[in-house]
Amino acid sequence: MTKFATNIEEQISLLEERGMIIADKEKAKECLLDIGYFRLGFYWFPFEKTYPRKINRTHEFKANTCFDYAIRLYYFDFDLRNILLKYISRVEINFRTKLIYYASNRYKKDPFWYQDSKYVNKDFLEGDIMAKAMRDASKEEVVIHDMKSHGRSISPVWKAMEFFSFGAIILLYDNLREVPLKCDISRIYGMSSPNEFLSYIDTVRKLRNYCAHGKVLYDKNLPEAISNGPLGYLGNSKTQLFGAYKVLEYLLGQVSENRAQDMRKEVKALFDNMPDDAVKSIILENSGFLLSKL
Repeated sequence: MTKFATNIEEQISLLEERGMIIADKEKAKECLLDIGYFRLGFYWFPFEKTYPRKINRTHEFKANTCFDYAIRLYYFDFDLRNILLKYISRVEINFRTKLIYYASNRYKKDPFWYQDSKYVNKDFLEGDIMAKAMRDASKEEVVIHDMKSHGRSISPVWKAMEFFSFGAIILLYDNLREVPLKCDISRIYGMSSPNEFLSYIDTVRKLRNYCAHGKVLYDKNLPEAISNGPLGYLGNSKTQLFGAYKVLEYLLGQVSENRAQDMRKEVKALFDNMPDDAVKSIILENSGFLLSKL
């Protein structure tokens, strides 16, 4: 069935017909115009009678469901994304710096090692991800100036890789040909296995992308389970938001325990400021968060 656009009044009427309580219609209009009916739908979905069913939904709401519940759940996600992004950046920059430093000092006589198949798997170097990373870097003023000044087509690793995406940096690490070098870098983060480290750092990358692109967090399921590592077996959390949070907390602690403590305090305060009601219950149930372990 084809669906057509609805105006704000029609949207509010529809929500009320389905059983939602909207005490302040003017505020509800403001929110719908600001956030959007479709996006807010992800946040009132858990208050539907047929939740978590996604097929043959009735769209009817449970008794006493307020429009404000969806708004509060939305802003929980919003605030959590902003907290996490700040600390994810610390981990990303640290990993980028460590990779550049350790590999460049291992291959001191070749500042262009990141483009050499002696050091990096050839298939990766010739693939689309590296090609895009190089294109993106070549558009940056400092890289353009370096290439023009020295009459070369690529810049030294410490200049070019500053502009690679988090994903490209992780894949470059994964495609290093020298395993001992990968082990040296993973040990910086308290992990002897490069594969375990890859699972952890890629979990942080996924979490970063969810946050940076405004994805729904509270019920996020990871596409791949987190591997066993320093945190041990994570149980159900290995595919939940809380598992990703604990991985970030662990890696951040390897970079700076003070920053890890700061993040814990901010996330705990976010939960502490929430009343113990249906909204908080939905978050805890779907995210796997264990407040006793914050």
